[in-house]
Amino acid sequence: MTALYALPDHEVVSGLIPGIGQRLLDIGEAVARIRATPGMIPVAIDPESESGGAGKVYWADIGSHPYREWQHIFTVATLAQRGEIGDSFATDFAILQDDRILADPIEPSGFLFHISRCGSTLTGKALARSERHVVINQGAPLQRGFWAVITRDWSEEAQPSPQNLKAFRNLVLALTRRRFAQEEHAFIKFISWNTLYMDFALAAFPQVPALFLYRDPVEVIASVLRETSAVVWAKGRPQAGFLSGQDWRATGAMAEVEYLAHCFARYLGFALQMENRVHLLNYVDIKPDNFADILARGLDFRPAAGELALMLEQFNFHSKDDSDRQQFKSDSAQKRASIPEADRLRVAEICGDLMQRLDRSPANLFPRSQSLASAVRSG
Repeated sequence: MTALYALPDHEVVSGLIPGIGQRLLDIGEAVARIRATPGMIPVAIDPESESGGAGKVYWADIGSHPYREWQHIFTVATLAQRGEIGDSFATDFAILQDDRILADPIEPSGFLFHISRCGSTLTGKALARSERHVVINQGAPLQRGFWAVITRDWSEEAQPSPQNLKAFRNLVLALTRRRFAQEEHAFIKFISWNTLYMDFALAAFPQVPALFLYRDPVEVIASVLRETSAVVWAKGRPQAGFLSGQDWRATGAMAEVEYLAHCFARYLGFALQMENRVHLLNYVDIKPDNFADILARGLDFRPAAGELALMLEQFNFHSKDDSDRQQFKSDSAQKRASIPEADRLRVAEICGDLMQRLDRSPANLFPRSQSLASAVRSG
């Protein structure tokens, strides 16, 4: 069964909240409901519109439920399964041009971009342990729907026009609305392939510090093959051309390891292009002893000692277990061993040079003279 986070956001939400797409409100009525309902947030974007417009935004009242699940879509799923979703409806995409949808939003304190399966969930979950923090872990409407609308299903570039940047900014701020008096900071962890839109996101929020987290692509691929991802769902579709830099039609027949390696090479290469704006962090350096330094230098964020200690508790647990019952155990060696040698060599051929350059970059929080990727291959 394909995981919820690997499917298009509007399809998942339509299944969780039946009829949401058919309850279409005009902008005036929708604004009134949003402002009157503290828990009303955007939960998905449908790139299609029956009226021939530019798509629809799905809204739902999640009440006072805090963001604690390891992905935003699981917050929606949990509440839907409990029957605790309040009012829900859809609006035209144009509502994102209306500043009245912003009800006490918290400006983001940091953005997290990543290659996938590289400690980004751990970092987001650690930040979310503080009640003062709103952490949007891969917000569903930020994943696919928004980009499908502004690129016309990847037939065009994502133009950073004033209109598109405002729509993105208002979408983020509608997600980070303050629902509890103690909330002061907001952090956004994007889905991995949104790395290719780092420049767009940072143009919309030029003052927000950003981190790019990455890991040996062989280990990432081993994890994706075991658990799937939205990148695998895109294989053989127009979006795959954008993700991989290859002809999207050819990706359908491409071996998954090679396809994923091309996608991850695109992320790594784009992060290098952004190194004057984004700090870089290798998975191997995400350790409890480094975490305060990561937050301070990577996100210009310095929590008090007590709050930092609370966040460090997350390092004891598997980040994708919201119950805190599963202890964390490193499985890097097992992941590498699960990929045949020929595939490991092909991944190194596609991604190896980029990994070395990232490891040695002055933008890296913990730069090294010899890349770990190079050391592993030579060892």
